[in-house]
Amino acid sequence: MLTFIICKWIKIISKQGIKIMKRLIFLFLLLPAFLYSQESIEFNLDDCIKYAIRNSPAAKSAKASYKARSSRINAFNAGYLPQLNLTASLPGLEQEIVPVTQGVGSDEFQYRSQYYSSGGLTLTQKIAPLGSQFTVFSGLSRIDLFSTGNNRSTWLANPVSISYNQPIFTYNAMKWEIKVQDIREQMNDNEYSTAIENISMSTAQIFFDLYIAKMNLRNAEQNIGVNDTLNTISKGRFEVGRIAENDLLQSELAYLNAKNAYERALLDYRQVMEEFSVTLGISGNSQIQVNPPLIVPTLEIDEEFAVRQAMENNPDIKNIEIDNLRAAINLKASESNNGINANLIASYGLNNSADLLPDAYRDLSTNQRLNLTLQVPVFQWGRGSSEIEAALEDKNRTEINNELQKKNLEIEVRYQALRLNQLIRQVEISAKADTIAARRFEVAINRYYVGKIDLNSFFIAQNEKDSAFQSYIQMLKTFWTSYYNLRRQTLYDFISDKKIVHLLDN
Repeated sequence: MLTFIICKWIKIISKQGIKIMKRLIFLFLLLPAFLYSQESIEFNLDDCIKYAIRNSPAAKSAKASYKARSSRINAFNAGYLPQLNLTASLPGLEQEIVPVTQGVGSDEFQYRSQYYSSGGLTLTQKIAPLGSQFTVFSGLSRIDLFSTGNNRSTWLANPVSISYNQPIFTYNAMKWEIKVQDIREQMNDNEYSTAIENISMSTAQIFFDLYIAKMNLRNAEQNIGVNDTLNTISKGRFEVGRIAENDLLQSELAYLNAKNAYERALLDYRQVMEEFSVTLGISGNSQIQVNPPLIVPTLEIDEEFAVRQAMENNPDIKNIEIDNLRAAINLKASESNNGINANLIASYGLNNSADLLPDAYRDLSTNQRLNLTLQVPVFQWGRGSSEIEAALEDKNRTEINNELQKKNLEIEVRYQALRLNQLIRQVEISAKADTIAARRFEVAINRYYVGKIDLNSFFIAQNEKDSAFQSYIQMLKTFWTSYYNLRRQTLYDFISDKKIVHLLDN
């Protein structure tokens, strides 16, 4: 009978074992698919910034802005090359009563019905040093008249016509615009490099935000475990009368606060993780791990050197030059518009009209024109002098504001350089403080377990541990974001000791 019962149990256990094995095999087969669906991405700070420069929405926007600026520069420069344009007027019908001058000089109203069409090629060339324009034109026109019993077609040929337009006694707008455009062309690469460095700075900030959120979550999880154990020990000690009820309630409250802190840390971590993915342009449900540089580089930044780099490389300085130049242009335009102005127009061409197209190109007549227009302000009720005075004051205001902007940039760069030198020492101090506080907390745990310290002493050690850790990782974040901010302002890499130049990767 005993043997039968044992065999029966063996059979049941065997069947259950087979079922369990089948389930384990099924789960094992599903494991690779599960792991594949949860892609893991691990970043250090340098790799994270490189990824953001390649893939982030901000990087794509910076590239689009660079291409737009380059296209505008190319369009401006192309505008000073010869421009060839084709103009055409498709046949149009005109039926109307118009006044027609008769041979005796009087006008009579007559009905006119006609088709009109024309076409031509125009070649223009701007001459920037003189502020003038040279034009060559060639065209052909046709008129078809429809009258009662009299239909007629007439051609007007203009094989070539050359004209020249030269302003006199006025400021050369072309020359000044070329000066502005030269500055824009010089600063285009620096503007792109600044945009990329701005991405680097914001990426460093969100990188450490994610790391801080992750460490806060881990620390909150550890605190739950520690306070849970602490609460269990306190209950046991309270039952045997070794601690008062106040200490028991304090340990229970600490445990509940630790659980609440964990929930808040978890929510913050998830929010920062989503912001991190959006900032870097990471799609999908990837598991992201960040490994920050826990040791800062040894640097001694010369603030005067940093200021010089900012004055040479920062595109804001070039924008200041453009603002000052624009103010000077407005002043010259006001002086020119309220002074003596003249415009010389000279042209020479050949033309002829005939009923037949070939005849229109024979026996060509010359068409010459020389015209000089003059404008002299006589009395304007003080309008001219007021406009000039307003432009002069705008120029002075612009120069004062721009000089203040340069001074503020200089102060900011000098402060950032000095602060970075200070932050290097502060990070080292914070790292040591974090190590000491963590060690002190370990000692406090052990001493409390054996009853050598009271509950208040334990909580003090725990709070100091958390505070020292927060201070350390915040100091790391402050250092790296400040460093990339200084790089953005100066376009200089102080670690590699070289100027920063970001080239557009097509």
